Amino acid sequence: MRLTKTLTILAASAVLTATPVLAEKRVTISNWTSPNHATSRGHAAFADMTEAEFPDAFDFKLFAGGALLGPKPTLSGLRDGVADVGLLALTYFPSEMPYAQLVADLALLGEDHYAMAGATSEFVMLHCQPCKDEFAKNGMVALSGISTAPYVLLTTKPIVEISDMQGVKLRTGGSVWDRWATRLGAEPVNVPSSEMYDTMSHGVVTAAVQPVGALKGHSLIEVAKHLTELPLGTYHSGSIFAAGPTFWASLSPEQREQFAKNLPDAVAQTEVYYETDDLDVLKEAGDLGLEVHEPSPEFLQDLIDFRTADLEEIARISREERGIEDPEPLIATYRELIEKWHGLVEPLHPIRDNPQPFADLLRQEIYSKIDLATYPN
Repeated sequence: MRLTKTLTILAASAVLTATPVLAEKRVTISNWTSPNHATSRGHAAFADMTEAEFPDAFDFKLFAGGALLGPKPTLSGLRDGVADVGLLALTYFPSEMPYAQLVADLALLGEDHYAMAGATSEFVMLHCQPCKDEFAKNGMVALSGISTAPYVLLTTKPIVEISDMQGVKLRTGGSVWDRWATRLGAEPVNVPSSEMYDTMSHGVVTAAVQPVGALKGHSLIEVAKHLTELPLGTYHSGSIFAAGPTFWASLSPEQREQFAKNLPDAVAQTEVYYETDDLDVLKEAGDLGLEVHEPSPEFLQDLIDFRTADLEEIARISREERGIEDPEPLIATYRELIEKWHGLVEPLHPIRDNPQPFADLLRQEIYSKIDLATYPN
């Protein structure tokens, strides 16, 4: 009898020992891009790194492909606690977030997406209090910026000359590209990036401003067989890691430190994914049936001229239509940060071969300067 009781106690102890300790905090991440997209893989990398380093602190659940929240519902979903962390593209909220639109309008300044990810993250997290106030008002905490790889023109028919843009139905990512398209006789079509494939396959859209990698990341290679290598800037008005305010407030100072520790590494890895996706598509161009075109010198020069002239228009629109009283100092600060980050990242290339120095730069220049216990105040 005593032996039976002893065996029972030992068996129960073994079960308790084998039972894993439950993580203290369950974290739901929502991403509306496909699981193969750079940002979805960046979210997965972050979850893996953080769970490996702090196995008892966090248990991550990643929903990709819009399985939990689409592009527009993500903002309210973070605010209401449907998700704790998510990918946000802020051009979906033009009336609610005028300062985010100012950042978006400077898209054509983007040449190196690593530099833009650093400059945008530093700007919105350290140097733009109106941005942080705007985020708080709308129910989000920016724990990073974002930058896609440089945009090009992905089309169903060849576009080489300015005249080829006449009548093109162009899916854009914001008002700066809308203005550019309109002046060339094209028709801007504003649909979420998650709907680009469907709209292009049905002829609603005949061209898109996107990174090369979107041909695979959004499956556009099935409907867009032409690529024009125009330097159309980067999309950088958003956050790869936007947190809901309730979730962020629920974390203790120690948990915030643990949660944020691998953010620089995850942002760096996401930017590497953007670059390698582009390179993979270009390597496979022939097998994919993709034709790559150089724009005519006149087409390229027209874009360069527009990029310079539009800076004054951006300031005017910000002041007169978006209610930003004094946009010029913010624009100047942002341009200074872009120049700074170009200087910082240039010696690191090719970053894809070793992203750690870039991650260390993000940590040194941004995250080390933030008091996470009180951030974003």
